[in-house]
Amino acid sequence: MIKFISASFFCIFSHTALAANLSNEETMKLNFASDFDLRHTQINNDTVMGGLSSSRVSINNDAVNFTGLVSLDNNGGFASTQFNVINKIHTATRCKLLVKGDGKRYQLRLKTAALQFGEAFIAEFTTLEGEISEHIFTVDDFRIGFRGRTIQNGPALDFAKVEKVGILIADKQQGSFSIDLHTIAFEK
Repeated sequence: MIKFISASFFCIFSHTALAANLSNEETMKLNFASDFDLRHTQINNDTVMGGLSSSRVSINNDAVNFTGLVSLDNNGGFASTQFNVINKIHTATRCKLLVKGDGKRYQLRLKTAALQFGEAFIAEFTTLEGEISEHIFTVDDFRIGFRGRTIQNGPALDFAKVEKVGILIADKQQGSFSIDLHTIAFEK
């Protein structure tokens, strides 16, 4: 189901409708509305490698809530979710994230067709416990990473070519976690 915030534009993540609000042609703001379908959201936890972490995605007060438990048992230690991006802003020079967190550190992960083996463009941010915080990133804030390692000499990030947006928690942060994703904006 698609909820229109602006009649001129909408964006879909992984067959999950996210309303987009264009205040002008240089900004795409993805608002996580309360009536969209999460069935096709991708969850990728350390269970793919034998770990025991778990996570889920749900709707919480017009935000996407990503919550779960990170376990270090069986050499585990991460949980992630991602959405497909259909529409893009070709002039975007920064990405703005509005989240309500739990005081833990997360990764914003962007994927493009230039990354073919599971790598991601990664920018880290720390949330404020129980508070909404804004995090602004330029392409220079991202590094290419794969399975916990930084990849050197990779392709450059172009926000206009982002196909997937994800959130990951790792770095031996054992225990429960919860983050509400309110908006993601790609702006000039």
